[in-house]
Amino acid sequence: MCFGKWRPETEQRRAVVGPQHLLAAPAARDLGRRSDCFESDRHHLLGEVRVPIRAAAIITVALLALPLSGEAQEASVSLGALVGANVADQAGQDVFAPHDKIGFIGGLSGTLRFGGRWAVQLEGLYVEKGGRENNDMDPDDAFDDKLSLRYLEFPVLVKFALASGGTRPALFVGPSFAYELSCSYDTAPGGVSSPTDCAEAGLQTRSLDIGIAFGADVEIPLGSGHLVVDGRGIVGLSSFDDSEANLDVRNRILALMVGYRFIL
Repeated sequence: MCFGKWRPETEQRRAVVGPQHLLAAPAARDLGRRSDCFESDRHHLLGEVRVPIRAAAIITVALLALPLSGEAQEASVSLGALVGANVADQAGQDVFAPHDKIGFIGGLSGTLRFGGRWAVQLEGLYVEKGGRENNDMDPDDAFDDKLSLRYLEFPVLVKFALASGGTRPALFVGPSFAYELSCSYDTAPGGVSSPTDCAEAGLQTRSLDIGIAFGADVEIPLGSGHLVVDGRGIVGLSSFDDSEANLDVRNRILALMVGYRFIL
């Protein structure tokens, strides 16, 4: 691809503080490029978006077919709420905020259980992602750059219960579709917060971030429903950068939530 040969080395990009510099360097050296080069990169970027969408669609159909492949059994529907915290960071070759950031996660869930141990669970969650540039271990670094991404996320999970009654642990996996609500970049010299909208800071992000969610939960009988403890990871399938620099930087989180679920 055309942008690849104009991008600076990874270590050079990491040495520059702030996403605006990461994006400006390849853009400044791109002025003499031919128009066919831009066309090639446009198709490449579109391809990067379509591939995870197709992969997520295939995974969704395959996983949803699992509970339906057995014998027909009486189904039940339950609704619940979850709330907790996550530890977010970034993966990829162009990470500029590599250290953990604590964020909030929470929302609603609906579960369709197929009589046996299989179930399909749909969720709507508010999720905070991002990362921090400074790990608080360098006394000479007066900055604590923080990238904050906020999403409305919709996991589509297939669950398999490890027990059929009483306290019920279960494993789950499935695609997760995250729609960006906001993005800010905060440079805090001397501990003074000064958040800036990502677009103003020179960082362009995609509105849709597709990932894979996986983990386990346990339902404990309590009253007319179940107390739920949920631990999960969510890993992005593609870069959330939407600039011409085409940086390789993906979201990932580890989350712990508690909640309550009741059968309708």
